[in-house]
Amino acid sequence: MSTFSSLRGGLRTIGSALFFSGVCALNISLADDVTTPPPLTSAQLDRLVIDAAKLDDADLADVVTDEQYLRRVSLDLIGRQPTPDELAVFLLDTTETKRSVAVEKLLASPEFGKNWASYWSDVIGYRIPPPELTFLDYTIFEQWLADRINQNAPWDQTVRAILVASGKVKDHPEATFVGFHGADTTRLAAETARVFLSLQIGCAQCHDHPFDEWKREQFHELAAYFVRSSAKMPWNDSSEIEVKDKGKGEYEMPNVADPTKKGTMMVPTFLTGSKLENGKSDIERRTELAAVVANGTNPWFAKAYVNRVWARLMGRGFHEPVDDIGAGNEPQLREVHKPLTASFVESGFDAKELFRTIVNSKAYQQRLTSNPSLAEKPFAAGRTTKLRGDEVFQSLVTAIELPNVTPPKIEPTKEIRFPPPPKSTKDLVSEIFGFDPSLRPEDISRTLGQAMLLMNNDQLQKQIDAKPASSTVLAKLLAAEEDNTKAVKRLFQLVLARQPSEAETTIALEHVSSVANRPEAFEDLLWSLLNSAEFTTKR
Repeated sequence: MSTFSSLRGGLRTIGSALFFSGVCALNISLADDVTTPPPLTSAQLDRLVIDAAKLDDADLADVVTDEQYLRRVSLDLIGRQPTPDELAVFLLDTTETKRSVAVEKLLASPEFGKNWASYWSDVIGYRIPPPELTFLDYTIFEQWLADRINQNAPWDQTVRAILVASGKVKDHPEATFVGFHGADTTRLAAETARVFLSLQIGCAQCHDHPFDEWKREQFHELAAYFVRSSAKMPWNDSSEIEVKDKGKGEYEMPNVADPTKKGTMMVPTFLTGSKLENGKSDIERRTELAAVVANGTNPWFAKAYVNRVWARLMGRGFHEPVDDIGAGNEPQLREVHKPLTASFVESGFDAKELFRTIVNSKAYQQRLTSNPSLAEKPFAAGRTTKLRGDEVFQSLVTAIELPNVTPPKIEPTKEIRFPPPPKSTKDLVSEIFGFDPSLRPEDISRTLGQAMLLMNNDQLQKQIDAKPASSTVLAKLLAAEEDNTKAVKRLFQLVLARQPSEAETTIALEHVSSVANRPEAFEDLLWSLLNSAEFTTKR
């Protein structure tokens, strides 16, 4: 066995230790916050960043290389690294517009909608407690949302559809948000504000918010919009969850002093003071709520979306965490956030135009640091980010054609009446590498489970096999390429979407020449690249 193979076996034994060395609440005027100048260009965005961060023009001149840019923008837009062929075509292009052309191809790819639908599914799903008798499956919702995103449906229309939807989830996937929350009034009030407005009003459920200006009455007035919503929760099949109108009922704010006594009757009222009289049906209430939540005059709606997109693309949001843009959370680069938000509103909530503006900017194309200091200028503190679970899986598919294998379904028994659904390879990778997208980057850590999966997972190890009979990507590569230098280069391109440095090439070739078994030597190399921090990080 080679030295690399021995090391690999040792690491598998000892684990991953070596891998870890109201508008008034905003204190701004509504008119000031929704100014609608013409949509921003990427060059104008760069000027805003330079001025707001007090940079020199030269500070945005040193952009990343073509290799680095294509990998970064591919991960951000379609959730995977570029293939060697995609990279080769891009590098051969000598036109000045090659990067913007690549962006258009990525935005037009069906993978764009799939990637960002998964992001929003995680935003919603990570805070939903699982019900007792079923397991929540977001597949149908993600498919629906991916179609909306790929069609570039305006974001406000998409959110309105989510808040208003009724019926069974299998027939109306947009009903997932209300249905998966069990139509719980207080959960829906808190999560509607957090997910779509990035406002943390949950603390106001029992008392006035201690760090913001939200009052307890405001929380329960928002909850009153959902008082007539109901969700029928079936056994073991979340697609059968049905959202419908109870037909009656008004909302009472609980009496904190004496829970046994009658509470205060609340009128559905949005956080800006917009009211809806009682007596309305469920659909009338949620339709009115959707109208005041998802529109350009709402002081938080567009700001929240722009902040989330900026944070994911740039490594750090204007507000952190991204689900808290309340008055108590002072933003970075306010002078950039406001006009970018205004441009998003002016475009008619055109999400692809927002992505296009950011990723074509020089600001986006800067080098990111791994551990930025808060003492640095705001933009200079941009940071690398960890890939989400589904992005890690798609990157493994792209690199080594990792198959998505689902074990047989477990049949119910007397002891286990509701067995959990079997986890596919994608489920397993997404779960272990997944995290709540609303967390601050510094609160997302690498785990032992992540390292162990990349080192030891049986399905993954099969794809590292270089024996000719295995028919893996690696086996085919070695059969087609006898030149070790070219084979090393191809392997780096497959996994990391870049060419190896001279030093990396030398180390790899020295190892290959020191091992009598060529396939085994390249297995070591592939295993090492997959287990590198670079593979699961956007830089």
